[in-house]
Amino acid sequence: MHIHQLVIEHFRNIKRAELAPCSSINLICGENGSGKTSVLEAVYSLGFGRSFRTHQVRQVVQDTQDSYTLFARIQPSQGDDEAQYRVGFRRQRNGETEIRLNGQNEQRFSALARLMPVQLITPEGVDLVTDGPKLRRQYMDWGLFHVEQSHYADWVTFSRLLKQRNSLLKQRDFDAQGGAFWDKQLAEAGERVTKARGEYLQGLNARLNRFCHQFLPQYNFEFRLMPGWQEQQTLAEALQEKLELDKRQGYTSVGPNKAEWQIRADGVDARERLSRGQLKLLVAALRLVQGADYQERRGQPCVILVDDLPAELDQENQQRLCQALVESGSQVFVTAIDKEKIEHHFTTTETRLFHVEHGTINVE
Repeated sequence: MHIHQLVIEHFRNIKRAELAPCSSINLICGENGSGKTSVLEAVYSLGFGRSFRTHQVRQVVQDTQDSYTLFARIQPSQGDDEAQYRVGFRRQRNGETEIRLNGQNEQRFSALARLMPVQLITPEGVDLVTDGPKLRRQYMDWGLFHVEQSHYADWVTFSRLLKQRNSLLKQRDFDAQGGAFWDKQLAEAGERVTKARGEYLQGLNARLNRFCHQFLPQYNFEFRLMPGWQEQQTLAEALQEKLELDKRQGYTSVGPNKAEWQIRADGVDARERLSRGQLKLLVAALRLVQGADYQERRGQPCVILVDDLPAELDQENQQRLCQALVESGSQVFVTAIDKEKIEHHFTTTETRLFHVEHGTINVE
């Protein structure tokens, strides 16, 4: 999917901007604080319904304004050249949101998200590997939502049942309200979710090293799913074993809600083997392999966002990353302070340069 038109209103320090990006590499340059990362943030918000920098709407809405608006015209990269989608939303300072798709109101961001698969690479992205498991669950579930869409219903069912179980545990009324029945339903849904996650990671493993070896050829990498309970047990057995503990704590301590994955380098946890700089390259590869998997399965490329590309990368690794971005066939948005530091990496493909200054965006 490619963005043909992007409109940003009252978002961060951008009063209004209208961009016509090219289908390949879009370079967004400007000084710190100029608003260049806000462009990436706007695209990301169309794909996720939220910013990657904050969950506070008041920090995103431009000062003195009551709301911000994001809008895009997008077109499939393959297929009917006449097919276009108009997607966008307006969010009030109080959080109320109006979502639109082709002029019609939508109730959920999932309608937009399915049309806007976005991958984000940032200097802080190493958190995917080094921080807690929440980000790693989100990584898997992005794939299930966009690639294995038939399994999304299982995740919705599991989430609903988990909420019900936790409510009974907090009320100290688990047995009286038929907790055993809910556990059976939860275990069945949870096993389906876990099976889908495992199959998804195995699919990524099949092409993982093709991307990782572009940056770290000295290692072999592999995903390993950690399902959220002891692997020698069924989920039903694990729920039963932890039931008394869960009653005391008031929440469910095992299951897909506690799952994550580990990325191994030559059989060892990558966090123990790789330097921080190497971990940054690894995470870039993880984003690229997920985008490639999506493209192979769905027949459309993701939109890839890269914030401050030169940061903490030497010239050799900058070139490797830029080459991988070009080879992805995706529409790419890249930010940098100095265009001279990155422009020469993209001489073999179509590029469009945008200069940002005090929230004003111009094409160069």
